Amino acid sequence: MTNPNTEATTVPTTEQRLFALETMLQQLVLVLECEPQFSAQALGRWMDIARKHMRMHQAATPGELDALSALQRSVLTQ
Repeated sequence: MTNPNTEATTVPTTEQRLFALETMLQQLVLVLECEPQFSAQALGRWMDIARKHMRMHQAATPGELDALSALQRSVLTQ
């Protein structure tokens, strides 16, 4: 799993944080439906892949991706 600690460098806006929460919940539901042996590590790996593709296809702004990375770091590294 990529270390999300190295990606977020700015404080996300409220809108970016909301986008991150909604996106993470969407991905969580997808992983829960598709992954019989679900774990936090599996979600982290999936989120790494999802952020990479979102960046490649410009499906989210850099600020939204930073917010998603920060949320991932906050939620999955506890």
